[in-house]
Amino acid sequence: MQYTNAGPGLKKMFIAQIGSVICSVLLIIPLINLIAMAGALVFLIISLIGLYQAGKDIGGCQKAFQFTIAQLVLSVISNFAGSGFMGTLVSVAYSVTGFLVTYFVCSSVAEVLRMRSHDDIASRGELVWKLNLVCYAVNIIVSVLSHIPLLNILTGPAGIIVPVASLIAGILFITFLYRSSEAL
Repeated sequence: MQYTNAGPGLKKMFIAQIGSVICSVLLIIPLINLIAMAGALVFLIISLIGLYQAGKDIGGCQKAFQFTIAQLVLSVISNFAGSGFMGTLVSVAYSVTGFLVTYFVCSSVAEVLRMRSHDDIASRGELVWKLNLVCYAVNIIVSVLSHIPLLNILTGPAGIIVPVASLIAGILFITFLYRSSEAL
């Protein structure tokens, strides 16, 4: 089977990830943060276009696209849910859909890469989703524990370790997207 859409779609996702990281950094600078917010929206759209394009060839990317749309809806709902128990539930649902996006992209692209004898890149994709699974699971547990008196003390160390692990997972995901787009 030819994967004529997968490579260019993954390349768009790679570009969007890089752009989003740059915009995230620029958000802390006054006045420039308005431009960064607009840029983040543009890169979100580019990522969605890339995911949709890759989904034409790879079924898992199509599922990831659908979960991304669900995640956008949850993002809007979270603005109204508040910070109590309901807000926590929406936050957990948002995290689960975020993980599922990563899982479906990484696992389905890795499967295609294995069929095309790119086992090294496929292994990286599997590592990415597994590392993200741990990060998302710990994040969800910390989110729930933070609402329970006395147990919320346990969330302190995780508040340091999880962001570092998530940063590493994000870098691995970006490199996976790049290498996959080049291989396909």
